[in-house]
Amino acid sequence: MLDRITKIRNGDEWWNYKIYKCDGCNKDVGESDYAYFGEDTQLCRECAFKKGRFSGEEYLNSIGISLNGIHAGINPNGEIEIWRGKKTPPWERKCTKRSSPEYERWRTRVFERDDYTCQKCGQRGGILNAHHIKSYAKHKGLRTNIDNGITLCKACHKKEHSKRRD
Repeated sequence: MLDRITKIRNGDEWWNYKIYKCDGCNKDVGESDYAYFGEDTQLCRECAFKKGRFSGEEYLNSIGISLNGIHAGINPNGEIEIWRGKKTPPWERKCTKRSSPEYERWRTRVFERDDYTCQKCGQRGGILNAHHIKSYAKHKGLRTNIDNGITLCKACHKKEHSKRRD
């Protein structure tokens, strides 16, 4: 709703400038602001996005983001969240077994046991992988068994996966 009209200077003239109150959050919205001005409602850009009047792309453009691979959505707490990568919002993605706390602990324990050293070529540090000796897919019961893990550097891990295994 129209809250007030203020005077702004434009060269030698004074112009009327309308200031509205956002019907969603009660924030001041100037008539030249990037906002939603409907016949019966005025919304700031954030409320317009939350209420579905702006798309994610339109919201991002309104705040100066127009890069490919950047997305915006409303998380379960009703907050606007911006992320890079997949279109699926982070809060809707399934937690995979390989991102579980148990898997992360297994990986760390394998690295610590092997002193962060590739067990094939002896490289210490760098990009390391905790490799499953018996395949992750076929041996579900051994997925987090430390004895089924070995530390490999990136190159040795790639070579290992190029071989046919059980």
